[in-house]
Amino acid sequence: MKVCVDAGHGGSDPGAVGTVPFEVEEHTVNLAVAERLEAAVEGLGHRVMMTRRQDRTLSLTARADFANRYGADLFVSVHANAAASPWAEGMEVYHFPGSGAGQHAAHEIRWQLATRFPDHRDRGVKEANFTVLRRTWMPAVLVECEFLTHPGQLVFLTEPENQRRLAEAIATGVDRWARW
Repeated sequence: MKVCVDAGHGGSDPGAVGTVPFEVEEHTVNLAVAERLEAAVEGLGHRVMMTRRQDRTLSLTARADFANRYGADLFVSVHANAAASPWAEGMEVYHFPGSGAGQHAAHEIRWQLATRFPDHRDRGVKEANFTVLRRTWMPAVLVECEFLTHPGQLVFLTEPENQRRLAEAIATGVDRWARW
């Protein structure tokens, strides 16, 4: 199976910014998790194409078009969430409305995240009309790994071991979906 892994944001678009207990821009966390996700998915026998491997600007349409040209079987966009409240927390996975295969992939990934991180809030599977979900020709999911605006979760997201564990959970969900 061919998987397109998208590290959300980048370049002139830093994404969300967490500031407490230190400052971190979302694009940095997304790329770190995406790189680990690439290794984990390849370790399960699948092929991976990355939308970006460095801090560069890519439009949302360019990301979807890249996956379409690549002929991916699944598109996975990696993100960290943000909210006005510093106490919002949890993980959630989005798919495009009406995409049965996308919904199934989202549920497989959500289940792996919830199982491997039982002390984190499970915000469930949700539908969204995000450009990268709408414009891809294959099933697509967008994973919100945690909230950068929550002080404890910001620390969690910046630790390499947690980034690896997040990537492995997502990869296992991808693999389970591929074998469906």
